[in-house]
Amino acid sequence: MIIILGLLILFVQGQNEVKVSFNELESPVSNIYWCGSSVVFTKDDETIEQTHQESRKVLFILTDKGRIWRSADYGSTWLDETKSWEKMEPENKQLQFESIHISPADSRVIFFFGSNGISYKSKNCGRTYTRFSHSEDLYDFKLNKMDPQWIMAFKDKPCGKNDNNCKDFYKKSIYVTEDGGETWKSALNYVRDAAWDKLLQYQLIPDQRIIVCHMKEGKSVISYSDDYFTTIQTMQENALGFFQTSHYIFVLTTGEDGETGYELLIAPAYLDKFQPQPVQLPIPLNQHTFTILDTSEGQIFLSVSHKEENQRLTNVYVSDFRGFKFTLSLLHNVRSLDTGNCDFERMLGMEGVYVANVFDHQEVEKSKSRSSITPATLELYKKTFISYDRGGQWHPLKAPEIDSKGDEIQCSGDCSLHLKGRTEANQNPLYSSQNAPGVSIGVGNTGLYLTQKDHEVNTYLTRDGGHEWFEIRKGSHMYEIGDRGGLIVMGQDDKPINKIIYSWDQGFSWEEVKISEKEFEILNIVTEPSNMEQKFILYGQSRSQENQLKGYVVALNFQTLHQRVCSGAWDPTMPESDYEFWIPKNFESGKCLFGRKIKYIRRKREAKCFNQEEIDKKFFIETCPCIEDDWECDFGFYRKIEGGPCVPIADKFEEDDTPDLLKPPVNCKQTYMKTQGYRKVSGDYCQGGIDLSPIETPCPNTQTNNTSFNNTETPNIDIQQPQISKPQIKIPQTQQNNSLKQYSYLWYVVVFLGVIIVILFLKDKIMNIFSSKPPKKSSSYMEKGNYEQLKLFSGNDEDDEAGL
Repeated sequence: MIIILGLLILFVQGQNEVKVSFNELESPVSNIYWCGSSVVFTKDDETIEQTHQESRKVLFILTDKGRIWRSADYGSTWLDETKSWEKMEPENKQLQFESIHISPADSRVIFFFGSNGISYKSKNCGRTYTRFSHSEDLYDFKLNKMDPQWIMAFKDKPCGKNDNNCKDFYKKSIYVTEDGGETWKSALNYVRDAAWDKLLQYQLIPDQRIIVCHMKEGKSVISYSDDYFTTIQTMQENALGFFQTSHYIFVLTTGEDGETGYELLIAPAYLDKFQPQPVQLPIPLNQHTFTILDTSEGQIFLSVSHKEENQRLTNVYVSDFRGFKFTLSLLHNVRSLDTGNCDFERMLGMEGVYVANVFDHQEVEKSKSRSSITPATLELYKKTFISYDRGGQWHPLKAPEIDSKGDEIQCSGDCSLHLKGRTEANQNPLYSSQNAPGVSIGVGNTGLYLTQKDHEVNTYLTRDGGHEWFEIRKGSHMYEIGDRGGLIVMGQDDKPINKIIYSWDQGFSWEEVKISEKEFEILNIVTEPSNMEQKFILYGQSRSQENQLKGYVVALNFQTLHQRVCSGAWDPTMPESDYEFWIPKNFESGKCLFGRKIKYIRRKREAKCFNQEEIDKKFFIETCPCIEDDWECDFGFYRKIEGGPCVPIADKFEEDDTPDLLKPPVNCKQTYMKTQGYRKVSGDYCQGGIDLSPIETPCPNTQTNNTSFNNTETPNIDIQQPQISKPQIKIPQTQQNNSLKQYSYLWYVVVFLGVIIVILFLKDKIMNIFSSKPPKKSSSYMEKGNYEQLKLFSGNDEDDEAGL
């Protein structure tokens, strides 16, 4: 009995460690996919939650050489599916695959599209497969999110002679299938781009609806069709492209002659009510480059490059609640010339917090006045800033005082923390998770600017939404967050390694795990898209003696540590609870964001336990009085990056045709609302406190007339009654008072008679109001109709925040 007990103890001790499974592939990993996952991320940047999912996730890998690998045990072992399929091909024909797609309609359905027209699909994450063939020329497959069998693809079509519609960028043809790729039919020619409508989940939207940019009668137009282009509805002429989100659809247009620059139009995403309006920018634009940065919180962040010789420079604008009128939020944001991406990130899990990199404004001005400062030189002057009010104000990141070894950080002058963005050659941008509020990780350095030397960067973490940062490790690392923020896994990515580190306490302490005998370069660390797992996949590469790139996949299972499950989420105030309340703060450390106090439930940093409980993380506490952070610059105003008041944007850009918004409108009558240079941040709930809204101001002509006729500055006098103010007859003061009394008595009589007449006229309706009879059917029917119509735009989805 004692021997058995001893063997059991040894077995448990042997299992109380991270389980590591190392596998070698014929080439590096191109991408990895979770079949049966609870969330599907589409190639069009949609995040689609699944009602159907597998309890055990099945992983697929596409390698650089186009081969498919499958794992049914979360990466512990892998099978070469391509090899199995090749055995069934005549003469063992070699197969090569270009892409893998998991259906957004059902994450258990997966497609493997081959480059030679031979493809495979599975309805059950690879338990069984179906082979199907198609034209080798089909590419860019797009799956419908309502039916897993519906797919759209493209094929290039050569131009014929005298074909007015066949022009550069419009040589695609759309093909569709409704049987999962078995048969395809041509739908439309002369196409530039096309996509399934992103509102297909709404009941009133046909599941086949496709939006397309194409040539029609020699002109580029945006259209849509609900029947694969048997009929087609033109939305916008002279259009060069479109992009649709769940809130809006953006359309890029050009002038009638094609030489008057470009214009960006915005409309609600519902196409049947397509009524586009031009983006209203405070600076007249004749320019080209637009990047839609974020629309997730109802407002639109738009990057615009204009009047800049260096196209790496861009300016960030933020919309009002309707999404049409934009104000300048950030100057000189860093932009990539290759991808159009900008160093602009939203902290997931929090509301309204953004981090961005900019070129130093003073150095930009110097580069314009001195030819000695080139665009390449500007790369040395990048800085990182953070906003807690959706871009209303921007602040430097506070540099940590000590490093990861406990030594004081020597940082003099204007010292702050700077983090790499997505425009860097070695991308290690700021990373956060929706299920880990307040926690973000990034790679960068402390100092005056972001360094360009890889050996000078370190890895940093914040757990309070960016207020305090900790250096958690020397050097650059690849990282991943799992277990709802309770587990962080990292591996150094600036040199070959054979070990990783992990932390249960968000960087306070680290433990090391050896993952292989050979060293290799880490390319990525990933976990299931929901970031709730304690299992991770690491993949990398190294060169063989024959100079061939080999791929490596490492599965890391932290469940074998046998940590206890966290408890106490129902009452974080209990001392024994593993959870805590956390309230986000604004830049001034006030506990109000967007006019509200919000608190989250999250695992305590020191609690070493599995964070498996489903908890409601977010709670509303109370509404706050308005402070300056609740106000952003109004249309036509901007705030310098170093702070200060909002000032007219014309002072910065010196545009002769920039409208002076402080002037009254041309057709001003009586009074107008004069801006103070501010508007309330969209979605802000504050009440009372500081009021920076526009002030009712008398029109200049009103003030002049009042002064000349009445010798008074009272703004409320109606100038359309000149008989009161004509000074032709002098009336003694006593006579004037008696006349006023007579007018008062007469006024009372008129009002009394008017009230009696109104009561007699509305007698029947008043009686109905106080009666107990039910309302008429016609009234009930109209209310129901209005509700159904509004539900499409502002029901219980995110469009309600968009102000549609």
